[in-house]
Amino acid sequence: MNGGQLELSDCPTGLDLIRALMPSSLSKPKALVIEATDKDGRVVRIVVPADDSEVARVSMTHES
Repeated sequence: MNGGQLELSDCPTGLDLIRALMPSSLSKPKALVIEATDKDGRVVRIVVPADDSEVARVSMTHES
């Protein structure tokens, strides 16, 4: 945000990361989802939950 850099070491939990990335959010997000598609159409999805009792997940679709 504003050209600044966010150090992940400053965000030890998923909730800390979400708050750092979305400081003015009016609602409490359940998770941060990052999704990217490569040139072959495969999708990589990373889910970082705001609830520390859950674990982060990474998934990738297989090439069809």
